Amino acid sequence: MFGYVRIDRNELKVRDYDTYNAYYCGICRELKEAFGIRGQITLGYDLVFLSVLLTGLYEPEDERHEGRCPVHPLQRHVSLTNAFTRYGAYMNVLLSFYKCLDDVRDDGSKKAAVLARLLHKGAVTAGKAYPRQRREIVKELKKLAELEKSGCTNIDEVSGCFGRLTAEMFVFRHDEWEKYLYKLGFFLGKFIYIADALCDLEEDRKKGSYNPFIGSKLTEEEKDGLLRMMAGEAADAYEMLPIVKNKAIIDNILYSGIFLYAKEAPDIKAKQDKRINRQKRG
Repeated sequence: MFGYVRIDRNELKVRDYDTYNAYYCGICRELKEAFGIRGQITLGYDLVFLSVLLTGLYEPEDERHEGRCPVHPLQRHVSLTNAFTRYGAYMNVLLSFYKCLDDVRDDGSKKAAVLARLLHKGAVTAGKAYPRQRREIVKELKKLAELEKSGCTNIDEVSGCFGRLTAEMFVFRHDEWEKYLYKLGFFLGKFIYIADALCDLEEDRKKGSYNPFIGSKLTEEEKDGLLRMMAGEAADAYEMLPIVKNKAIIDNILYSGIFLYAKEAPDIKAKQDKRINRQKRG
């Protein structure tokens, strides 16, 4: 997926970094168990954050595992799983599947079409397990597609679709923390959409693709201000949650990591494209 909601490695203690990686590996483990290798290819940082956040809030007992995997074949590594790593895995598959369908509808992406076929069975399973989330993902992606097709330049309106979609995933259940989780997810989702649009701006301009910032008269400082406003609202909601477990990791992501990767995203994407091209030539 997008991958902006990540840690700032240089500002995180080794112990917390290891814990974060253990949850990351835990979701990968959950994806393989529930959906096979097809599910593992959907793994992204944004839903890892959600799992770490919900784990910190509800404090389930973690199951610790040690082993090797194809990515780390030469060394044993630790993974942590619980109800929220499983939830994160299901949301990964669900969101990835419908985003692929959206990409096929928008530009006829063959890669997205192939991935959608691979994920279809898993998405049906995840949708049955979490019908509210599936319903909102479908509804908001459809509305977003309509706005983008119409050439909507209202940043608040288009980013709001992804905000509401994300908010529904952040609300694991209806309880006293629901309103804060919804607000956190809503503004973080808007942040992700805006960051992605800014990252793709020049490429979209060259291709003639839709981007709400094409033609915008906003300065770079004002664009940066938009991101900081969304992050600030998300942080306000987060501060209302009584989180102790994983707090150092969550603080690191919300107050540093998301800005780091939003700014570095164009360079990261360029490096990824070069690597892919080299692999194709090789």
